[in-house]
Amino acid sequence: MTEGKKVTVLMPCYNAAAYFHEAVDSVLNQSYSNLEILLIDDGSKDNTAELITKYSQIDPRIVPIFNERNMGLIKTLNKGVQIATGDFIARMDADDISQPDRIKLLLKEFDLDPKLDVISAGFYYISYDGIVKRQAHPKALQSKSLQFVSFFCTPVNHPCVVGKASVFKANPFDDQYIHSEDYEIFSRLLAEGYRFKNYESPLYFLRMNPESVSYKFEKIQISTHTKISVRNIENYFNKRFDFFLHKVMINRISFNVSYKLLNEALETLDMLRNEFLKNEKPDASVVAEIDEFLIEQKIDILLQSFKSARFKHKGVILWNIFAHLPLFIHKRGSRYFLSKLPFMNRNLPEIPRFKSSVI
Repeated sequence: MTEGKKVTVLMPCYNAAAYFHEAVDSVLNQSYSNLEILLIDDGSKDNTAELITKYSQIDPRIVPIFNERNMGLIKTLNKGVQIATGDFIARMDADDISQPDRIKLLLKEFDLDPKLDVISAGFYYISYDGIVKRQAHPKALQSKSLQFVSFFCTPVNHPCVVGKASVFKANPFDDQYIHSEDYEIFSRLLAEGYRFKNYESPLYFLRMNPESVSYKFEKIQISTHTKISVRNIENYFNKRFDFFLHKVMINRISFNVSYKLLNEALETLDMLRNEFLKNEKPDASVVAEIDEFLIEQKIDILLQSFKSARFKHKGVILWNIFAHLPLFIHKRGSRYFLSKLPFMNRNLPEIPRFKSSVI
C-alpha cells in the first residue's frame, strides 16, 4: 500500500524565477501532503536561489540545495535522485504547474498494480503567459504498447512522472544523451522490462517556454533523439535503416521528402509493427493502442513532410496525404488532427491558481 509513503518531488531550477511561484505553489498545494521537495538551484544567474531560500523557511518539507557551479540538468537530476529519501520520486519542472490531485491520483495506480514501476499522465500545453493552448493525450497507456512507442519517441511525459525511487537510484540518467535524457532512460527501462503506465487524464500543465532547453537546443535534441531511436530499433529488431528513412519514421523531417521515401517510411512502420506483434503476442487492447499510435505517427509524418517540402514539391506530398485519407477519417486520427487546429481547442480549463506562500 502507498498510503503514508513519502514522495520526493525533484525540481531542478536554473534561472527559473519567472515562473517559480506557480510551479512551487502547485506542489505545496498537492492533496497528497507527505512530500519531500528538493529544490535544486543549478547556478542560476537570476534570483532563483533567493526564492528557494525563502520558500524553505516557510515549509519544512522543502529541502534547499545549491550547486556550487552549473552542473547541467542530467547531473542535477542524478544528484537529486541520490539525495532523495522518499519511497517514490515525482518529477517537476520549474516553469510548469501540477494539478492539485496529480501525485495522489498517480500514487493510487501503484496500489492497483503493485508491479508498476513508473507512471506519467496526459497534460495541457500552456503558453509562456499561462494560456492553455491544447490537450496532449498519452501516445499509449499500457507498458507493452509504450515499449513499441519508445522505438520512435519518448513514451511518457517526463516532468509529470512518478516512479519508484529504487528504480531511479539503480538506473541513473545517462549524460551522453544531452537534451534527450528522458527519451533515453525511459526507452532503456522499457527495454529492460520495467513496467510503465500512462494515466489518460491530464494532470499537468507544460509551459511552451521559448527559453527552455527544448527550444534553445532543438538541433542537438533532434540529433540525440535520432541516435537513441536508431539504438532502440537496432537492439530489438536487429535492423538498421537508411539515415533519411529513419528520420522520416521518427518524424524528424527538415528536408524535402520524395514520394518514394515517404511511402517506404510508412510501410516500414507497418513492417516493424507486425514483427513486434509476432514476437510479443500481446492482447487485443495492446494491439489497438499500437495501431492508434501509428495512425497519429503517420499523420504527423505526412503533415511535417508537407510543411518541409519545397513549394514545387508540395503537390506531390498533398497527393500522398489524399492517398492516406483513411488515417484522417479514423476516429482516433480525426480527433488527433483536429486537436492540432487552434480553433478546435475550445472549452479548455484555466490553469489552477494558488495563493503564494512567498511574495
